[in-house]
Amino acid sequence: MNTTLLIAFFVVLLISGVFSMFGKGGGSLYTPVLVMLGMAVGPAISTALFLNLVTSLVATIVFQRNKLVDYRFCLVFLPGTVAGSFLGAVLSSMAPKNLLLGIFSVFLYVVGLLMVFSAKEKPGQQVKKLTGKMIALVTVFAFGVGVLSSLIGVGGGLIIFPFLVLYMKYGAQMAAGANSLIVTVSSFVGTIGHFALGHVDWQFLAVTTVACVLGSAVGSHVTVKASPGFVKIAFAGIMWFFATQIALKLAGIV
Repeated sequence: MNTTLLIAFFVVLLISGVFSMFGKGGGSLYTPVLVMLGMAVGPAISTALFLNLVTSLVATIVFQRNKLVDYRFCLVFLPGTVAGSFLGAVLSSMAPKNLLLGIFSVFLYVVGLLMVFSAKEKPGQQVKKLTGKMIALVTVFAFGVGVLSSLIGVGGGLIIFPFLVLYMKYGAQMAAGANSLIVTVSSFVGTIGHFALGHVDWQFLAVTTVACVLGSAVGSHVTVKASPGFVKIAFAGIMWFFATQIALKLAGIV
C-alpha cells in the first residue's frame, strides 16, 4: 500500500468514526480531503458519495440492531426531501448563495447552543406523535431541508438531527438512527448517478471503503453506548465546526 492510500485509510477511518456517531455520512469532508490527496475532482466526488453512503448505511444497521431507527418518521420525511432537492437544484443558479450561507452559519451557531443547553434533559420524554397535523409539518420541513441542501450544498443531517431532538423531543440516539437512514437513501441516489459516469478509482475506493466500514461501526456503537448529553454536545461541536468553516469561507480566509 503506497503512502497516499495509507493516509487516506486513516483519514477516512477518523471521519467515518466521527460522523457515523450522529447518523451523518461525512461527504462534506471526504471530497476536499480526497482532492488534497491528489485525486481528480470527478473521482473524488464519486468516491466521497459512495463513502458517504457506506458510513450512513453501516450506522443505520448498528442503530437498527439496537431498535433506534424510526421507520415511520423516515417514510414521512423522505418524499419531501427528494421533492425539495429537485426544486433547489432548479433554483440554485438564481439563489443568493453567500447570503444563504451566512444565515445558515448563524443558524448553526445558535442551534448548537440550544443543543448544549438541552444536554441535561432526559431523552425520550413527550416524544411528539405523528398525527395528521404533525405529518403535514414534517413534510413541509423536509421539503425546506431538501431545497436548502440543494441551494447551498450542505448536508440535511445538520438540520434534521436538531429538529428531531429539540422539536420532536427524540432521544439523541433515536435521532441519530433516523438521521442515518435518511442520509443513506439520499446518498444512494447520488452515488448511482456518479458511478454511471465512470468516475471511480477502484483501488482507492476499495481501501477507503474498508476504513469507512470500520470507522462507522465503531462510531455508531459509541453513540449507542454513550449518554444522550454527550451525543448532543458532540453534535453541537460538529455544527460549530461547519458554521466556522462557512464563515471563514465567506470572509475569504479559506
